Amino acid sequence: YWAVPASFALCSSLFLAFFHLGGGYVEQSCSRVSLCHHFLAMCLGLWAHWRYSEQMVADEAVFAPNTRFADAMLLQHFNLGYFFYDLVHVAVWDQKFLVHHLVALAGYGSSEYSNVFALANAVNTWITECGSFMYSAYLVFRSEGLYVAFVVLYTASRAYFAAWSLRVLALAWEGLQGRSRYAFSAWAPYCAATLQVLLLVINMSFVVTHWKKLLGRCARGKSKKQAD
Repeated sequence: YWAVPASFALCSSLFLAFFHLGGGYVEQSCSRVSLCHHFLAMCLGLWAHWRYSEQMVADEAVFAPNTRFADAMLLQHFNLGYFFYDLVHVAVWDQKFLVHHLVALAGYGSSEYSNVFALANAVNTWITECGSFMYSAYLVFRSEGLYVAFVVLYTASRAYFAAWSLRVLALAWEGLQGRSRYAFSAWAPYCAATLQVLLLVINMSFVVTHWKKLLGRCARGKSKKQAD
């Protein structure tokens, strides 16, 4: 569990460094910390997925004990530290992400308590952080072209996430039917399915939001050209 406080301290230190060295802008400092986290979490998630690719069969990714996947557990603790850090920022300055962060913390926390789902969370992480990394990159290097590229790639990543979520839900259903070879708490399949659905709904709502913004920008751009 050392990675939880270490991640919290690292993210807090990065924020203070960016804040004091970057001119004292809270939003920009938070965006830069988020960019660092998204990149590291994405890489760790991809590494865990690749390293345990042979275990991505049957229901091992969902119901096999977390202790079998040391790298996935490290990623989970790293994410817990980051979300505890960023929860402060979200609660004070950016409340629209509060539900997202609470769902993420509930997912990681319930996984720690039940000792299952760490490998599935690693896959969740690299898919979702891929899109989040692109968005943070856009916030740091804002441009119209970059936003268009972000929306298209973000939509593709969420389509893959939807397919993965259906796989998780199918495995949770098998667990409820007693067809898993692993022992786990009776509430674990319900929790896994509920949190996966919530995470999917939140991410799909982000897709809709970004498409609305993009289409709105396109419409304003056309109106401006016609006026000129």
